[in-house]
Amino acid sequence: MEQMDWRAAAAARGLTIMDLADHAGTAIEGLDLREPLDTQTRSLIRAACIDRVVLLFRGQQQLPPADFLAFARQFGGRPDLHSLRHYCLPEHHEIFVVGNVHEKQASVGSPRVGLNWHTDHYHLPEPGLFTYLHAIEVPVGQGDTRYANGIAAYEALPPEKRAQIEGMKVLHSRARLFKNLFPEASEEEMEAERRKIPDVIHPLVRTHPELSRRGLYLGGEWGSCIDGMGAEEAQALYDELLHHMIQDRFCYRHAWQPGDVLMSDNRCSMHRASEWDEQTKVRRLHRIITIDDRAPY
Repeated sequence: MEQMDWRAAAAARGLTIMDLADHAGTAIEGLDLREPLDTQTRSLIRAACIDRVVLLFRGQQQLPPADFLAFARQFGGRPDLHSLRHYCLPEHHEIFVVGNVHEKQASVGSPRVGLNWHTDHYHLPEPGLFTYLHAIEVPVGQGDTRYANGIAAYEALPPEKRAQIEGMKVLHSRARLFKNLFPEASEEEMEAERRKIPDVIHPLVRTHPELSRRGLYLGGEWGSCIDGMGAEEAQALYDELLHHMIQDRFCYRHAWQPGDVLMSDNRCSMHRASEWDEQTKVRRLHRIITIDDRAPY
């Protein structure tokens, strides 16, 4: 598939482009995300995100939730409706609140979300497409998010390792992930998750449908294991590949500022939030995940 020259298209529109790391992360300046995008701008943003894994749009403090959702809807897929409705905005089920925010003595955000290396919604038959995060309130110098490029990591593997993992599958369990994400969940909620979202199996090496390049697709360290191997051997290989993929040379580390919007491509990448002082600091992000409505590979 021929790829768009998104850098030239951005320059032609007067947008400023700055790469933030070698294999992931590019900042695009000159856009107000409250405004609808024309077809060419939508195309260049999508192409840039696919190429660079994660895009940064700074200075979006005035972006209301409705416009944040409208921005996300312009790039395909269907917005996910999270099963824990009380962690979503009352007026927008599509927007999940990440963080430790409390209002009226009740938690309105989930603080543990993201504290493991993962690809969003890897546990679904049709996995995550793009993820959008909007920083509402963030602690200075804490709670960074790292992104890893699975295509660059796969292409850097020795040929013998690529041959070893060829054709392997990974088992992804929503129930296992749910237990780690929401330790406060009741047994009834756990059983509901098991019934609603059975385990799925995806390839360990996935071909990106728009790049035609192969990359590691590890799912998430809290909910995935390599299929068809003994438990210890499977865990050792999974850990080896994960540690390879999350090396600094394949990653971008994002230090949040209020108003930041990040858009990331889930199809050959992973990300992880960093811990922060939940007792004295507030961290609130709004998140939208779109589900790929095409065959995942």
